[in-house]
Amino acid sequence: MKKLLIILLLISLMGNIYPVLNVVAIVGMFLSYVVWNRDRKPLDPEASPTKALWFLKLAYVYWFSSYILSGAPLGNLFSFDFIRRDGALFVAYLPLLLFGDLALGSRFVRRGLTLFLTCMALVATLGVLEFEDNVGVSVGLANLPDSLQFVHYAALSDFGFHGLFEAHNSAGAVYGLAACLALALLVYSPSANVFSARTFWFVTCFTGLTLSKSRTAYIAFVGTFALVFLTSKKHYRKVSKVAVFVLIPLIYFWLSQPQVTHRAAAISSLDDPNVIGRFEHFSEALYDINISPVVGIGFGRFNDESKKFSGIPHLLYFATGGDVVNDSSHAHNSYLHFLAEGGIVGLTLMLGVWISLLRWVRKIQGRFAETTFSYAFANGIQACIVFEFLISFTEHSMGTAVSSLLVLTMVGLLRNLITDQNDAIADVHMTSTKSRDLDRFGESATLGFRPA
Repeated sequence: MKKLLIILLLISLMGNIYPVLNVVAIVGMFLSYVVWNRDRKPLDPEASPTKALWFLKLAYVYWFSSYILSGAPLGNLFSFDFIRRDGALFVAYLPLLLFGDLALGSRFVRRGLTLFLTCMALVATLGVLEFEDNVGVSVGLANLPDSLQFVHYAALSDFGFHGLFEAHNSAGAVYGLAACLALALLVYSPSANVFSARTFWFVTCFTGLTLSKSRTAYIAFVGTFALVFLTSKKHYRKVSKVAVFVLIPLIYFWLSQPQVTHRAAAISSLDDPNVIGRFEHFSEALYDINISPVVGIGFGRFNDESKKFSGIPHLLYFATGGDVVNDSSHAHNSYLHFLAEGGIVGLTLMLGVWISLLRWVRKIQGRFAETTFSYAFANGIQACIVFEFLISFTEHSMGTAVSSLLVLTMVGLLRNLITDQNDAIADVHMTSTKSRDLDRFGESATLGFRPA
C-alpha cells in the first residue's frame, strides 16, 4: 500500500489537469508519514536535510501567521481554490516534511523514477506527433479525444505542447526538470551509452520542453546545463560526448523548425504583450515591497482587489481589507513575490530552505560511489534545484505546486536512498561482527579443548 501511494504521487506529478490525483497523492503522503514512517534516527546526522527542514518549519508558521494577520477570511485558507492557487506553497513543500524514512529500497526508487520518466516521455512523444499534425504533415490525430490532445493553440505563441498541464509554462518547467534528471542519468551513469532508455528519456523530455514554447524554461535549462554539467571537470569527457552526439544535434534539429525558431527569437523581444505584462506585475510587486518591506502585505494578498492597508507605511503595512481573489495571478518572479507578500523575512526563510537543500544534496552526492544510480540521481536533483532557482526569476515556481512539488518529491526519494545505504552498511557491519564473534568463539573452544 505504501509503495502504491508513492507511485500515485509520482504519476500525479505529470500533470495538473486532473487535480483529484494530486489530492489523493497528498493525502497519501500524510498516511505514509503517520502509518509507515519508522520514526527512527538515521545512522548519521547528515542523512537528513536538517537545516532546510528547520527553515521550512519556520516558513510554515510565518506564512500562516501572515495570512491570519492580514485579516483574510479563515475559511478561505482551507478552500480548494486557495490551496491550489494562492496557497499552493503549503502543499508544494509537504514532501520535504513528510517524505522521510519510509523504508523505500533503492530498487523501488529506481523503478519509480523509471516509471515517471517513461510516462513523461510517452506523453511528449504523442505530443510531437500532434504538433506535426497541426503545423506540418497530417498524421490523423485530430480526432483523438480532448483528454489526449496535448497540443493547444494560443494567439501569441501559436501551437504549443501542454502535455497534461493547464499552461504551457507549467509544461515547460516540469519537462525542463525531467530533462535535467534524464540528462544526469545519461551523463553520470557508468557507461554513458547514447543508445539507451536514458537517451530516449532525455530526447523526449527535452523535446517536450522545446515544444512547450516556454521561454523561461529555455533560459533556465541552458543556465542549468552551463552551471551544473559544464562545470563538472571530473566528468567533462562524458558531458562532451553527450553534448556532441545527443544535445547539439537535437538543438540544431528543433531550431531549424520555424515554429520553434520564432519562439526562441522572441526571448529578447520587449514588444511581446506577455513580456509587457510581466513588467507590470514586477512593478506591482515593487510597489508592495516599498510600502511594506519587512513583513510584506500578507500571504495570498498580492492579487486581491480593492486592498486597504493598516500599520506603518514603508515599514509594517498589511493589506487588512479588500476583495479576496484566488486565481493564478502572481508576480512572475518568486523572489519579488515572496518579498511582496512576506517582505525580507519571508524571502529569507524561503531562500534558506532552497540554499540549505542545495548544499545538503551536494554534500550527500559525495557519499555515493560514482558508478551508482544513487550518485547520478543526486546530481540530477542538484540540477533540478539550480533549474528552480533560475526559472523563478521569471515565474513563481518556488511558490506553486507544479515544479516545487516535483523537486521536493525527488529529494524525498533521495533521503530513502541514503537510509537504504545506511541500512546496508549496518547489515554488513553486523554480519561482520557476528562472524568475528563466531570465529573467536570457535578459537577459544579449540584452545580450551584438552584430549584425554
